Amino acid sequence: MENNVRNGLLICALLVFAVLIAGCSDQSSAGTTTTVPTTAPPVAKFAVGDIIAKSASSTDQMLFVITQYDTKSGMYTRAWIYKNADGSWGHFSDNKTEKVERTLVEKNYPVKIAHVTVSSIPLITPTIPPAVVTTPSGNTPTVTSISPASGVKDALVAATIIGTNFENGATAKLVRAGYSSITATGLSVSSSTSISCNFRLSGVDEGSYNVIVTNPGGQSDTLMGAFSIGQAPPILTGVSPNTAEIGDTLKKITINGQNFNEGVKVTFVQGTSELNCGTPTFIDKTKISCILNVRIIDGAKSGLWDVKVMNIDGQQTGILTGKFTVTNATVTRS
Repeated sequence: MENNVRNGLLICALLVFAVLIAGCSDQSSAGTTTTVPTTAPPVAKFAVGDIIAKSASSTDQMLFVITQYDTKSGMYTRAWIYKNADGSWGHFSDNKTEKVERTLVEKNYPVKIAHVTVSSIPLITPTIPPAVVTTPSGNTPTVTSISPASGVKDALVAATIIGTNFENGATAKLVRAGYSSITATGLSVSSSTSISCNFRLSGVDEGSYNVIVTNPGGQSDTLMGAFSIGQAPPILTGVSPNTAEIGDTLKKITINGQNFNEGVKVTFVQGTSELNCGTPTFIDKTKISCILNVRIIDGAKSGLWDVKVMNIDGQQTGILTGKFTVTNATVTRS
């Protein structure tokens, strides 16, 4: 009997000991659990439907609206949206969209001024209002071309209009649906096939305009979408330094020229190959700088490269052809 009691007590002690050991093991395991940190993608500043501007006081009649954001690539899709006649936003004039890096969009258009539902924005194609019916007399002119076919906003453009049956006393205008027409000044009918004139583009809106020539008797002709008004494209005059060896680290490249904007993209182009020059810095309208990284230049091909600068706002591009040289490395690198 006494042996049985001893054996029972021994078995109970062993069970208690096993439970204590198991509890310590669980606590030890719980204490060593680690959490693997995850890196969240950058949060987009703007949402689909946001209308963005350079400043809160913007009075522009057309601005960009965000139509999509791709979290994986960090790219916004944007389109031009226009004000309606009552001043509200808005409508599209075409189906064109463009993709731009998130950082560039948020840097150059930091202000949200309105929000719309993109799916409800109508597409309104500009149309020329019908002309008042009159009984013209004389010859009917024809307009075949205008040179130059574009002008920079706020500039005075000297233009030549080519066609037939131009008469002394003829007038010329640039016309766009929904906007004030631009009447030519200093007009001279050089011959029945040529008109010389000036168009003052101060305070006008960017876009495509029709060219209309009207003879004194009321006969007229229109060349649709023949003249465009926009921002001046970049003009590149030099790059320094202008050479690099494959594998070099170029800390800074400076590009000289004209008409540079704060939002620019700088690339080096050779055929179908393209190298990005990272983090372009706007110094002034005549100078920008960027960094060409060693890991980028390592993948380059030797030879002459074009230097390309694109103003993000408006997508105008300037190219300096064959002015940057990449050579093979002359020193073995460890």
